[in-house]
Parts: sequence; C-alpha cells; structure tokens
Amino acid sequence: MPETVFHELAGQRLCQLWAFDQDRFPHHSGQTILAGALAWVFEDAVLVFSSPLRHLHCTQGSVIGNDAGSLCDMGLRVTPLALDGADVWLSRFTGGSTVDASHWRRLIGQRLNAFHLLSNNAGHRQRWRMELVFSREAQPCSVVYRPELDGLIEAGDGERFELQQIEVSSPKQAFGWLHPAAPLEFILGEQLWRSAQSSDWPFAVLKQLQTSAQPEVFYRDTLIQALTARFRQWPVFRKRLLAVELPMHVTGVPSDVYEQVRKRMRFSGLGSSP
Repeated sequence: MPETVFHELAGQRLCQLWAFDQDRFPHHSGQTILAGALAWVFEDAVLVFSSPLRHLHCTQGSVIGNDAGSLCDMGLRVTPLALDGADVWLSRFTGGSTVDASHWRRLIGQRLNAFHLLSNNAGHRQRWRMELVFSREAQPCSVVYRPELDGLIEAGDGERFELQQIEVSSPKQAFGWLHPAAPLEFILGEQLWRSAQSSDWPFAVLKQLQTSAQPEVFYRDTLIQALTARFRQWPVFRKRLLAVELPMHVTGVPSDVYEQVRKRMRFSGLGSSP
C-alpha cells in the first residue's frame, strides 16, 4: 500500500511546473521530464525536487518516515517551501523554464488529491519513488531519482528512459561537461586554461606537443593533467564524474583518460568530498 505524505498539499491546485538544469538527452517524449530540479507550484506552497549529485547545496537526499516506522531514503532532495519567498530559494538553480508540453499543461489548475511514497521493484537502482495523484487523472505522475543517469530526476507516467552508453561529441549535449571543450576554466602550471581542449592549451604546451617525439603520449598525458585539474577545481562536476558507471566515448579522447582522472581523484582523497 502506498504511504501518503505531505498531507497539507492535498486539495491545492497546481499553478505552474518549472524544470531546471535540463540536459539534451536523446529523449523527446513530451510525457517525460528529465531535469536536475523540478518545482511544483501550488496555491500557497512550492514543492521542490532537486538532485544531490548536481547541486552542492543539497548534498544528501531526503529521508522520509513512513507509517511502518521505517526511514525511506528518497535519493533526491524534497523541499517544501512557502509560496512567499520561494523565488529567492529557486534562484540558486540555473536554466529554469516552465514545462509547456500539452501532456503537462493539462495538469495546471487540477487539484492534488494525494502525494504517495512507494517502494520500487527490487531491480531498480533507487528503492523509492513518489507519485502525485491529481483530480482528473487516472494515471498518477511518478517522480524518481536517477543517480545512474547523471543524477537527473525523472517525472512521467512511470516509463523509464534507458541509456546503454555515453556518447559525447560536443559540450552542448547530454554529459557535455565531460568534453574537454566544456567551458570550465581551471588553473594548471600557474596559468589559466579556458578549457581542456588542445586548442585552448597555453602556447608553450602546444609547442611541446608539436616538437614531441611521441605526440600521442604527450597529448594523452597532458589531457589527463588538464582534466584532473579541472575536476579538482569544479567539485560538482567531480561528483558527477565519480558517479558515472556507464561505458563512455568522448570524441578525440583516448579511451582510458577518464578512468585515469577518476583514479587520481580517489587517490587524492577527493572521491567522497562534495
């Protein structure tokens, strides 16, 4: 039986739905949302779901007690807010936009009948999920945390998006932060590097690459150093790198580079830090 939580929201109309920190995953169903944070705006309250993997201000998921006295680790962070002042709290998220696909627009104005906490099937990575039951919908809206999917939150009718391998050819796509050209500045060798892409390497390093007797080895070793420095100096992306479990292929990057970077992160004691 589902557990009912957040009783104070029952009967309130949904006024707006915001999605933040969305990625360009190869998934185009208007019936599913993949986002780093979701804000459900009701008449006098806002319910925020946010990803601990993506946002340093919510480094742990919420733990909710059920009627049986057990503690349920939701994976994601659940934050109820008063409507007044919610905008200030939400300003910490980037890339916010209203969800306007027709499948979601029809929920606007509907009353929330119940907010349920349910146990997932044993095969699912995240044990718990949530369901929002609306007044005129036969199918509840399922919300689940996907730590293996770059820490995204998935909302929809329960159909799960699956990814077998990470393919990155540009920083402007899903997992684009892995790409050397991602615009994440860092310091290495007392110099500012705009990115880890070879075209952004300092002139002296490029000169060494051009004159190296083993340019492929020099390129690989320098790229490992550059990416290691970048991830050390960007904690939120370090967390995401260490959480990646899927096989990955990044255009122009030797296959073992990211594993070497991750080993350096763990060896330096940065693996568990936020």
